[in-house]
Amino acid sequence: MVCSDKDGMTLTADVDADGRLDEIRDPHRSGDATVVFSRATTAAEVRVGQGRTRWQKARSALSPDMETRGAFGDFDGDGYLDLALFHSQEDDGDYARDNVTVHEVRYGPLARDLSGSRTADIRMAALGFVYAALASDENHDGRAELHVFQSTGDGGVNEYTGRGEGNGMTLSLVKGGFHGRGDVDALDPGWPDFGICAYPAA
Repeated sequence: MVCSDKDGMTLTADVDADGRLDEIRDPHRSGDATVVFSRATTAAEVRVGQGRTRWQKARSALSPDMETRGAFGDFDGDGYLDLALFHSQEDDGDYARDNVTVHEVRYGPLARDLSGSRTADIRMAALGFVYAALASDENHDGRAELHVFQSTGDGGVNEYTGRGEGNGMTLSLVKGGFHGRGDVDALDPGWPDFGICAYPAA
């Protein structure tokens, strides 16, 4: 079961398939989310930025201005929540830097370090800074769509979208999906598409 709070800022699901409902919180609607794993007596909080592997962290350790974004949704329709993960370099002033060191989907159930049962590539048309990564289920078919907003430099942002293809996904440019930086800050995360929780989050 996956559902959203009425404001679309908290997603409730059994992320690690242990029988307890967990929460994914993204109050800034950017993909810089925190997963709160429920336990019998305590809760463990893991930010998306902590979910990179040791090798992924080492690979970008010397690059400045790197940021992690993640989108949670059931991209393959198997009932488990998946994670689309990106690690990219912010713009240098008005100039985009083409440096995305992580672009992958981790299929659920997810462990408490946000690793997946298997991992596949997200094929990207561009490698600009990922301002935001969001998931939605606009056609309510139980398979989430991925929306990624990337810098084009000089304050411009292009929108790309993709759906699960059995082994990863391919992002395609959305026609007319050019945004300004302020538009990205005001984006709706799409989580209400998953259905509103009928009870308080656990």
